[in-house]
Amino acid sequence: MEEQSTLSHIRTVWSFAKPYIPIFIVSEVCILVTYAVALLLPLNLSRLVDVILNGGNHALLPSVIAAYIFLFLISTIFNLIYAYSWQTLNNRYVVDVKNAVYEKAIYAKASFLSKMNSGDIMSRIDGDADQFIYIVQRNLFHFVNSIILCIGILIMVARINLAITGMLIVAAALPIVITRLSGRIMGRVVKESREVTGDVTGRLFEILKGMREIRLLAAEKWAENKVFVALRRLNILGNRQRGVDFAVNKSIYLINLSVTIGIYAFSAWLVLQGNLTVGFFLAIVEYIALLHRKFNWMLRIWLDWQGRKNNVRRVREVLDCDSEKKGGLPVTAIETIAFRHVDFAYEEAGEQVLRDVSFDIHNGEKVAIVGISGAGKTTLTGLVMKFYEPTAGEIWINGTDLQELDNHGVRERLGVVGQDVLLFDESIRFNLTLGREVPEDELLAACAAAGLGEVIASLPNGLDTVIGAGNGNLSGGQKQRVMIARLLLKQVNTIILDEATSALDVETEQMILSELKKLEATLIVISHRLATIRLCERVIVLDEGTVVGVGTHEELAATCARYNALFGNGGAA
Repeated sequence: MEEQSTLSHIRTVWSFAKPYIPIFIVSEVCILVTYAVALLLPLNLSRLVDVILNGGNHALLPSVIAAYIFLFLISTIFNLIYAYSWQTLNNRYVVDVKNAVYEKAIYAKASFLSKMNSGDIMSRIDGDADQFIYIVQRNLFHFVNSIILCIGILIMVARINLAITGMLIVAAALPIVITRLSGRIMGRVVKESREVTGDVTGRLFEILKGMREIRLLAAEKWAENKVFVALRRLNILGNRQRGVDFAVNKSIYLINLSVTIGIYAFSAWLVLQGNLTVGFFLAIVEYIALLHRKFNWMLRIWLDWQGRKNNVRRVREVLDCDSEKKGGLPVTAIETIAFRHVDFAYEEAGEQVLRDVSFDIHNGEKVAIVGISGAGKTTLTGLVMKFYEPTAGEIWINGTDLQELDNHGVRERLGVVGQDVLLFDESIRFNLTLGREVPEDELLAACAAAGLGEVIASLPNGLDTVIGAGNGNLSGGQKQRVMIARLLLKQVNTIILDEATSALDVETEQMILSELKKLEATLIVISHRLATIRLCERVIVLDEGTVVGVGTHEELAATCARYNALFGNGGAA
């Protein structure tokens, strides 16, 4: 099972490498050439000692020196090409991975995104995706090529002495066992560390965003503890990871040292017996040193992989998530909305939110949807926007099943302002248009209709004044008005206000709603204010996810107990 998971992780990493196969081939050639040089250098040393120093054939000294220079130049040139190739891959490959994860997150179903905080997704895009290039470079290329080099070293040593080769092979078994055992521990530690990192990033994001509310509640100590507890856990995990790393390195070092001393002693005995030349003895010393370096490097790479495969797993969770369906029937305008026996439950909670909901909304109607918090009002908006799909029943737009319509087309024809205000750290102009080209007079007209005319005129740079979630230029109510002005600029024929005027005073709210009522558009208002509801022609009452009343204010005040419970005496007024 673990091997299958490893192979699937490698396939994921390699899938991004296909466009760069020519560069990988160049890199592979560079590695093989430099490894060939590493195998030839000890032989050149043995030639220098046995033939020239001990053999007295000094005429060969220039050729030996020339061989050293040639091998050095070849190694240097190919190392430079290799470094350039990998820098090119690092600049392109990592960007491709991050773009793929980001794009997948953008188009992921809302049910997937709702399970994650923003910081965790950011951590996967910016942190986990970075590891892909190291997995290709170290965990794939260097690991495979290190095996090739180690086999080459064993072949070269075997040509000198088979007994020493056997000792080296036997000595490799114990470090492999130690590394494999420690790798499981390392994998668990790194997995938890990545999850804690994603969580703390999300907490930091939320705390910094809500700093104003934290200070108002004098909850700075709570905010500190929320982050510090996670950071302390990260320190503990980091120390544990370094402890495992230290124990493995020192254990392997002691094994290698013991084996090296034994081989050196055996080789020295062979020299004294006349069965091994001094030059070949020195070559064996070089080969053993190189073998230990590469073998330790391979074990280090394998240990790293136990951590990095958790990076791949976290990225794959995003890449493998369900995306919203693309395509579908076009939508030119929304004339009617019909719910037919709709049930719905959020996947992560499992509890049913809507039960057998049925109603119709026709073009140009002004409809209010009311109910206590948690009755399912906002869920209705999410379903119409195609963020979620009904677990039972159907939703019809213009007589066509909503699931057959193009997502982008539906959302483009709907104007929605929710209770959460989201403004970017950009100018008011950008927040109104989101980059679209809109004439100045249209922008000012929309701002005036949303009650922002005097506010814009009072700002130092007018529409070009920079605002944002943490900027103090605008109050909460003024930010809601920016959202409403953005909606007016969209020029749609169906508008949904989900507690969109909750931060406004009653006078401003009535003014904005009056402006919206002038539009030849369907208006759906979710609100707890009776004055707002009475502006609507029809009211839909929800209770525990079920429609318990539909009618005018007067009709419901006379017949619907839940409606009267919501608004008290005002309901019957």
